[in-house]
Amino acid sequence: MSNSTVERNILTVIEPAILLDPMEILDVESDSQNSDDGTIKEKPSKFSSVVPDIRINGYDVQMDRLNFFSLQNDSFYPEIRIQFSDVDGLFTARFYPKDGDLIQLNIRSQGDETTFKPIRIDFTIDDCKPVGGGGGVAANEYLIEGKMFVPNLFTEKVEYEEEVTSWDALLNISERLQLGYASNVEETADVMTWTNPNDTTESFIKDIVANSYLSDETFFTAYIDPYYYLTMVDVNRLFSQEGAIEASLDFSQNAGDTMGANGNDGQTEESFPNYLSNLVQMQGGARYISKHQMVNNSGEITKANGYKRYTQYWDLEAKEWVSEFVDPLTNDTPGMLPATKGRLVDGEVEGPRNNQVKYKYLGTQGDNVHAEYSHATVQNYQNITEINKMGMTIELDTVNPALVRYSRIYCQILEYGSPIKNVLLAPGQDQIEGEEAPQTRSGGDDENDPASENGVVNEYLTGFYVIAGVEWLLTKPGPVRMKLKLQRREFTPTT
Repeated sequence: MSNSTVERNILTVIEPAILLDPMEILDVESDSQNSDDGTIKEKPSKFSSVVPDIRINGYDVQMDRLNFFSLQNDSFYPEIRIQFSDVDGLFTARFYPKDGDLIQLNIRSQGDETTFKPIRIDFTIDDCKPVGGGGGVAANEYLIEGKMFVPNLFTEKVEYEEEVTSWDALLNISERLQLGYASNVEETADVMTWTNPNDTTESFIKDIVANSYLSDETFFTAYIDPYYYLTMVDVNRLFSQEGAIEASLDFSQNAGDTMGANGNDGQTEESFPNYLSNLVQMQGGARYISKHQMVNNSGEITKANGYKRYTQYWDLEAKEWVSEFVDPLTNDTPGMLPATKGRLVDGEVEGPRNNQVKYKYLGTQGDNVHAEYSHATVQNYQNITEINKMGMTIELDTVNPALVRYSRIYCQILEYGSPIKNVLLAPGQDQIEGEEAPQTRSGGDDENDPASENGVVNEYLTGFYVIAGVEWLLTKPGPVRMKLKLQRREFTPTT
């Protein structure tokens, strides 16, 4: 069953109240007293959407010295990696960071910032090390890594949330940490007293989510997004291959957004189907896929976790031994093949699918936890692991602020090389002579001519994906581009 757009969307519950260190940036566009007579002809109001503003312990990393930048949001909290050249030695001599010093990051949003917020994050420094240069021969080059700074996130304490659901427990923790809170569900069915036995708040949050439960058709994850929202997501409702493609605002290329003399902000008021494609006519836009690569981790994951896992525990209330298996969820869309359920032989699942199972003994379960506590432990883990089996990584030449983690996106992949077009357009072995080829290009009179310059739709790779991770990436000279980690459980069979 497909879910509605509203049911899939992650909605804000409370706004973040966390206070960041001031990060003042010289005004060189308004011709005001703050500009220091540094006005220029073109308006660079969006320039940090092309090259981010980075400040390390008060040291501004100039764009011509920035060799590499990565902001990753694919784990529990955002992480940053920066590599730059200390050309004049100023960073080494006066700004080399000490314990507690911060990395400050600012990335302006394309378009209207009342619709799409800029990214402004403070990071604690995990590592700062030289990776080249030095000795008076060449400039020192540094690699610095950091994680989002959230006060008290890593503080060990004894605390509890008394007789509340996991959804409400996370809301309460968000308020204490001064984080925002967002979710694509409005409640969970798991009332209990959640306890933190002198562990970090980070571990407490992860433990709550690992044992959260709404129904047998849901599984959950949680993370902190780049805007300081603790986000709880029911992931299963995102994987449907059915339903219409939603619409969103359209964007153009970074350079045009930033340096247009007529004040172009890169955003139009027109709605556009919310999809990405490598169609050549879309080059220069924020929906163009410049690179794509399939990912398959199924063998490793299946070896570690089996195809299903038995939850085993002694139920103190019922005074009985419980052993029940969790079979990871799939959609079973008509006409599509599951990609995570083992090999199909003559339309039937091969033997190991039913025999390769794992077991998880969880001790005893009493009335101090909700009724589905042990079951939820395995259900959440097994499903979250399962969706990492198959997917695709893609890169965009620019940043599209409408693309957020754990949202659904439609990707259209076309093939332009003659060899693969020949394969896609060739009749299958079981195709009746005279029937049309099952695959066609993007349109035109010569759609079945492999020698044409038009692309052929790869129907196997085309479809809805779930954005599981987002990375903002820059390699010298820039600009900032976007890399997405996509997941999928079903594919259209090739003919």
